[in-house]
Amino acid sequence: MSEEKKIKRRTSYFATLRTLYAKELKSYLCTPFGWVIMGCTMFLLGYCLQSVIEIMTKAATGESVTYYLLSNIHFWFYFIFIFPLITMRSFAEEERQGTLEGLLTAPVSTMQIVLGKYLATYTFYLLLWVPLLLYPWMSRVANMYTELRYGIVPEGEITYLLADWYGPLCILALSGAFFIALGLLCSAMTRSQIIAGILSTSLMISYYFMGRITELWGEFRAAPAFHYISCTEQVSSFSRGLLDTRPLVLYLSLTILTLALVKRVVDYRRWTR
Repeated sequence: MSEEKKIKRRTSYFATLRTLYAKELKSYLCTPFGWVIMGCTMFLLGYCLQSVIEIMTKAATGESVTYYLLSNIHFWFYFIFIFPLITMRSFAEEERQGTLEGLLTAPVSTMQIVLGKYLATYTFYLLLWVPLLLYPWMSRVANMYTELRYGIVPEGEITYLLADWYGPLCILALSGAFFIALGLLCSAMTRSQIIAGILSTSLMISYYFMGRITELWGEFRAAPAFHYISCTEQVSSFSRGLLDTRPLVLYLSLTILTLALVKRVVDYRRWTR
C-alpha cells in the first residue's frame, strides 16, 4: 500500500471517529440530561464541601480542604454514582431505540464506535469538575466582601489555594478514566439501562471497598496489593502534592483492558445479528 493511501485511510479513520465523538458529546451538552447531571454534581459537591468546612473550622489542622473533601466516604458514594448515570445509556439506550443496529451495520469499525462513545463520555466527565477551579476565586471574593462590608475577617476562615486542587483533579481524572470504561462495559452487556446502572454501581463500590480491606482486617500477606488499589490512599498522596506514577500505570492498564473487553462484547453483538 502506498504512503498516500495510508495517509488517506488514516485521515478517513480519524474523521469518522471525530464525527462519532461529536455526536455523542452533543447528546450530553445539547440535552437537559447532561445539564441536570452537572447541576446535581455541583449541588452534592457543595453539600460535601460545607460539611468538610464545618469539621475544619472546629478542628485545628494543617491539612488542605481538598484532602478532607476527597477522604470523606460520603464524597466517594456521590462520586461513584456519577458514572452509572453518564454511561448506562451509551449502548443500552441505543439498543432500546433501535439505533444501535444501524450503527453496527454502518461502515465503521467497532473500535471507532467504542472510542467515540468513550472519549465523549470522558470529556463530559472532565467538564463536571471545571467549576471546582472557581472555588478559590469565589472564596477570595466572599472573604473580601465580608471584610469590606463589615470590617472584620471571618472567623474560622478556610483558605482555598488553586494548587491544592491539582493533585486531587489528577487522581479524579485517572480513576474516572477506568470507571467510565467499566460503565461502558456494563452498558454493552445488557439492553436495560437499569441493569447496566446497577451492575456498574456494584462493581465500582466493590472496587472502592477492596482498597479499604486493610482498614477492616489489618495487615496480612496480600495487603500491599490492596494498598496499591486503594482510592483513599491515592487521594491522600495526591492531595499532599506527591504525584505517584503507580496509579497512572494502574488506571491506564485497567482502562485499556476494559475497553478491549467492550470491543469484544460489541463485536459479539455485531456478528450475532
